[in-house]
Amino acid sequence: MQVEHPREWELAIACGLNEPGRCTFVDRHFQRLDVRWKPVQHVPNLDLILDKHRERSEGKVALSELTGAPPEWRGIVRRTEAAQVVHAGRFYKGVRWIVEATVVWPDRRDAELERAILASVSPQDPAAPVREWEAMGIRMVVGSDFELIRSSAKVGRVRWDFRLRKGGPHLSVERIAMVKHWLKTPLRDWLEQELPPQDRLLHQALHRYNGHEGQLLLSRSKAGIVPTLRGLRRVRLDLAWECPVEARVYHVSLAEVARQDELALPDALKVRCCRRPVGPGAGA
Repeated sequence: MQVEHPREWELAIACGLNEPGRCTFVDRHFQRLDVRWKPVQHVPNLDLILDKHRERSEGKVALSELTGAPPEWRGIVRRTEAAQVVHAGRFYKGVRWIVEATVVWPDRRDAELERAILASVSPQDPAAPVREWEAMGIRMVVGSDFELIRSSAKVGRVRWDFRLRKGGPHLSVERIAMVKHWLKTPLRDWLEQELPPQDRLLHQALHRYNGHEGQLLLSRSKAGIVPTLRGLRRVRLDLAWECPVEARVYHVSLAEVARQDELALPDALKVRCCRRPVGPGAGA
């Protein structure tokens, strides 16, 4: 699911793997946007879905129909003393998903921004050759044949793990804040220390990425008894660089069982950096 939103609205809740679809965004003080989606077998009645909000609010707050929404969106507006809350829904025929979005306006309601947010909510095309991923500070593009299998968000260290759908390489991408806490040594030494204990270092070199000077390592280890007997080994490629604009370190790792001590990052992979920090009052 793709959702565009103001930069100062940060992701606070994201559904896990194989969980009902949901993501929630907050600013410094309030929850601002909640988007939920699920597959359905039939064409849903959006009026019935919105009735649950009407019934819950009946006699307590002022209600009105949502006007000026993007095509195929239906909704209502709840007005309370504290905020205006917009509940909207839409059915996506192509993927047969029902999507519900709740936008909270604690101050003045920005109808233009609201329309832009709702218009941006859309399932990514499953037939597209590449897929964009952006959350928790990581922005990247990778081939659609890679699926997300794990994610972790330690304080100052976010990691995503991908696997090729048809079997093969494992890919991980990390974004590391609080660099002085995590990196006690120069980047070259730190990257080598990140290798699994059983890995044997084969090659180490400077490598530029996104215009930054980084470090690249190639290593290998045994891949188990049967693969080893077949002449296979586990080959791993690690790349790390520090982005001075963000004051963050990025670490990309690719591992595959292969015969040759050669490995290259996927052509479609792009890990973006150099995003400037958002301060108070920053725009969308």
